[in-house]
Amino acid sequence: MLDTIPALRTEFKKFLRTCGDSETIFEEGSVGAEMFIVYSGRVRLTTNAPGHEIVLAEVGPGDFFGEISLVDSSPRTAKATAIAEGTQLVAIDQAKFLYLVGQQPAFALTIMYELCRRIRQRWALYDGLLKGTSPEAGAAPAGPDPREGKDVHR
Repeated sequence: MLDTIPALRTEFKKFLRTCGDSETIFEEGSVGAEMFIVYSGRVRLTTNAPGHEIVLAEVGPGDFFGEISLVDSSPRTAKATAIAEGTQLVAIDQAKFLYLVGQQPAFALTIMYELCRRIRQRWALYDGLLKGTSPEAGAAPAGPDPREGKDVHR
């Protein structure tokens, strides 16, 4: 994401937040006031299931998370934890988010594309759990990326 929006490479560096290894960024079910773009380091996104924790994804530089709460004003759908010492995140509050969606079409398209990818990913995970198989939560079917006109493999 940082590569597609020039303002995020420079302007938003002043909004960097540094996290320690294993530091909780937010809890599942908490109220979300910001989304985050990973500037450096890694973040693990997890959810609780009866008796165990499910890793939904691990994200790194250029990836983002926490946007769902800014879109629908609902509680967080996952727990986010830094998994590398010195992980740096760009925090974007709702006012900045709405500005970027309105003024930067590439930002809005990136958010929409990623939300759709994650819906497909979660559906595959859910379907696998129902069928007794457990596909990797981080694996989502590759598809055409409307931002670039080519397939994306994440």
